[in-house]
Amino acid sequence: MYKYKILQLFYLKNINSDFLEGSEYNHCANALRNKRGDIIYVTDGEGNLYKAKIFDISDQKVYLKQMKRIKSYKYPKSTSVAVAPPKNINRVEWMVEKLTEIGIEKIYFIKSSNSVRKKINFERLEKKVVSAMKQCNSLFKTKLKGFYSINEFLKKYHFENKFLADINSKNLKFGKIREGNSVILIGPEGDFSKNEVMNFLDNQYKRISLGNMILRSETAAVVGGFLINNSIQK
Repeated sequence: MYKYKILQLFYLKNINSDFLEGSEYNHCANALRNKRGDIIYVTDGEGNLYKAKIFDISDQKVYLKQMKRIKSYKYPKSTSVAVAPPKNINRVEWMVEKLTEIGIEKIYFIKSSNSVRKKINFERLEKKVVSAMKQCNSLFKTKLKGFYSINEFLKKYHFENKFLADINSKNLKFGKIREGNSVILIGPEGDFSKNEVMNFLDNQYKRISLGNMILRSETAAVVGGFLINNSIQK
């Protein structure tokens, strides 16, 4: 696992670009009051850490020079959470932030017959992901995927380790999960329908219990993501 501590980390999607703009400009120039000549650290969200010097601040942009990669890591674990998101957008945002903080690689949004939320504002959630990534000094930006029907999701994406969170399951242990791409499915507040559960089981998803308490969807997503992440054996 990578170890480092950066007090000021900025996100630059296109690392070949030589400037920060938008919210990253505001964070760097206005919130932190960095100035010309200051050294800052930048990540592309793909496991790379760069050191750069501020060359100029003008036209709502922070211009950089002497960009040098000083660290590079591979994603520690390929873990995903597929979730039917709750109706309340604040709870969706909280969930995305926490899944980013615990190191989930991808979040898939899926539609169940019991889902209330039918749309996702990805632009807004992307900002939450970047903020959480920087806050916990991560070099990996969680990827947001979706919005898929269950059949679309099952047809398009394939995983080596597949789990379905099920309150009726008596299986409380993931066991030793072999290294590889893994996913846990989290249902909506009304849970998946019986037909949807059968569809998952037909696609070799394994039922798993997250405990005896009935959890909210966003809480179940974070608990499930944490448990599956920590069950993967290197």
